[in-house]
Amino acid sequence: MKMSGYFSSKQAGFTIIEIVLVLGVGMIIMAIAIPNLVAVLPGFRLSDGARQVAKDLQVARMKAIAQNRKFRLNFVSSSSYTVQSDQNGDGTIASTENESGPFSLPEGITATPLGATSEFQPRGTASASGTITLQNSNSQQKAFRFPLSDGYRFLSGQETKWD
Repeated sequence: MKMSGYFSSKQAGFTIIEIVLVLGVGMIIMAIAIPNLVAVLPGFRLSDGARQVAKDLQVARMKAIAQNRKFRLNFVSSSSYTVQSDQNGDGTIASTENESGPFSLPEGITATPLGATSEFQPRGTASASGTITLQNSNSQQKAFRFPLSDGYRFLSGQETKWD
């Protein structure tokens, strides 16, 4: 049976009221979620920076062993570093002997202390003890400690547990 009039019985689509309600609920959910997401971003960036530095420390250590020469990371600013090596074989790493870099840390992440870190010897051991500390805008920290015997250790948080 054919209906008279403009609309048929098989209409498709949503009413304006349904669309407004769905958009309103979506906006409420976003208003709750976005501040929480912004609050956790510095922690994600700190973890990303720590993974980046850990990777480059491990690469420097492995290259020291493979190429039988000294390697180190040199923090040229609080947010960037270079990988340096003893390229001329004189037993010391000059500030101009850059292997790669500079590499930037993620936004809002700073490193202390500035300058060269402990050198990795051709046997893969660190030449001196020391600590590199990364910090985000929320004052959360991750640190790397260099013992004399076996490369480096990654310390989490307040340096109370080993990862």
